Amino acid sequence: MEIKAVITGDMVRSEQIALDKRDLLIEVLRGIVDELQAKSPMKMEMFRGDSFQIVVERPEASLLIATMIRAGLKSSCYDGMVEMWDARISIGIGATEYQGESIVTSDGEAFKLSGRGLDAMGKSRLAVSTCWQDVDDELDVGIAFLDDLVTDWSINQAKAIYLSVAHGLSQSDLASTISKSQQNVSKTLNSAKEALLVRCLRRFETIIKKHNAE
Repeated sequence: MEIKAVITGDMVRSEQIALDKRDLLIEVLRGIVDELQAKSPMKMEMFRGDSFQIVVERPEASLLIATMIRAGLKSSCYDGMVEMWDARISIGIGATEYQGESIVTSDGEAFKLSGRGLDAMGKSRLAVSTCWQDVDDELDVGIAFLDDLVTDWSINQAKAIYLSVAHGLSQSDLASTISKSQQNVSKTLNSAKEALLVRCLRRFETIIKKHNAE
């Protein structure tokens, strides 16, 4: 049976988001997901106004996608913004036995793992649950580190990471895009721990690919 990833997320402190900014938030989120289609085909649906669910065809890309969704949200700002946007995201990797006309009516192991992970998340903002216990054990510390890293990013750090990792911009192209010096860009990426982030994402991709092929 085909293994996929299901991402279930909800916005952090959504009740504090002004009503006139809700449509903007949804537009931004949809734009991020559209841009990330290059990493894996996926389909997203919104529900309850501030929650979303995404079925990712390439499960090995799900952590990259989840991380870039958070980076994209955190880097989106407008005049008078009080607090950066962010999301609590739970990734479930497993079979998707039943796929209905909509995502929210679909069912299967990946859906259950993703939903349970979000319910059990507590104060964390990133969780991964797979159909392989040894994978969950290996990923446990790395996911906690990654969550802490992303949560602490500033707007500038999140924007630089998003353009570098999601879009693959070089430091010189990134500097031109955000009108900063290359030295400033390098400093921002280093402070955001880009090298460690990329290592974590690549390790995740390797582990999931290996187990999915067995």
